[in-house]
Amino acid sequence: MPTVPKPNFKRKSPKRGLRGEFNMNTKKKVYERDNELCQNCYRKGEEIHHVLFKSRGGRGTYSNGLTLCNSCHREIHMDAGLTNYWIRVFVKKYGPDFYKDDYD
Repeated sequence: MPTVPKPNFKRKSPKRGLRGEFNMNTKKKVYERDNELCQNCYRKGEEIHHVLFKSRGGRGTYSNGLTLCNSCHREIHMDAGLTNYWIRVFVKKYGPDFYKDDYD
């Protein structure tokens, strides 16, 4: 009996883990928008932060990225009030679906 090859279906959307990552183009745009400065303390920005955390479904999109220095990034992750402040800022700026991508 001849073997039938396994069908090779393409995914409708990228895996969830990949959708949460910022690509290089998005990182560059976020740094440019924020003038490469930490938006919390205005020192030199060192990384892009997910305003709505990946663990809560935040995607690696331009409208979910925020330039921060390392110390402010740690502070935001440890302070729920500060996290919620930035979420409110981005909801006002980009709307309630600011953290979603094209597949949501």
